[in-house]
Amino acid sequence: MQLETITMQDFEKQTKKIIILPFGSVEAHGKHLPLGTDTIIAYEIALKAGEKTGAIVAPPVYYGVCRSTKEHPGTISISASGFRLLVKDIINSFISQGCYRFLIFSGHAGSLHMAALKEIAEEMIETDLVEKIAVLSILDLLDEDIGLETKKDSHAGELETALMLYLKPLWVKKIPSEDYPNFPRFLLVKEKRKYWPSAVWGNPLAASKEKGERFFNYLVEKLVNIVNLLKE
Repeated sequence: MQLETITMQDFEKQTKKIIILPFGSVEAHGKHLPLGTDTIIAYEIALKAGEKTGAIVAPPVYYGVCRSTKEHPGTISISASGFRLLVKDIINSFISQGCYRFLIFSGHAGSLHMAALKEIAEEMIETDLVEKIAVLSILDLLDEDIGLETKKDSHAGELETALMLYLKPLWVKKIPSEDYPNFPRFLLVKEKRKYWPSAVWGNPLAASKEKGERFFNYLVEKLVNIVNLLKE
């Protein structure tokens, strides 16, 4: 159930509401994928899972915490502190509307971004206001059964390119070759784009529309399983 398309009466009828909160980013994804890739993919997966389970899918939050790509053209990041406040306010507003079970699902898997989501979720579950809450990124749904050829695929590579070829094929530009970042281990650096100029982490050339459809259906079923856990 897509929250922004239903009426207040429709919302009120849902007595045991499970809310899926999709998060993403506005972030560079190579020269071939749109800046909203993370959000687009997370929202589409969430909508299909909501359709299968009856969960209410909230409108996606496009902005997130981006660290490694913050110098790349088009990346619009917000601070972790601001992000935490935003997420907490959204959850509290749903609580005021009688919603007590949440699935926070992010298409963006940056470490600071996910840490902020988990921190707020931990804070909320310690109260008596939230019955159940789950936090995960799209990468948390991956395992060997999905059938990725690229072993270290992560960003704008095989998975995301295939999913976008399936979901929004007209938005995919000329696909570049395989590439990976070269950040120094443990050392934080200022000029991040110098160590990762392509914003590609994986092999987008291994992607296809057919793979994208298979990946999509697989990820939807994984998310459905988590929604069912929240129902118990």
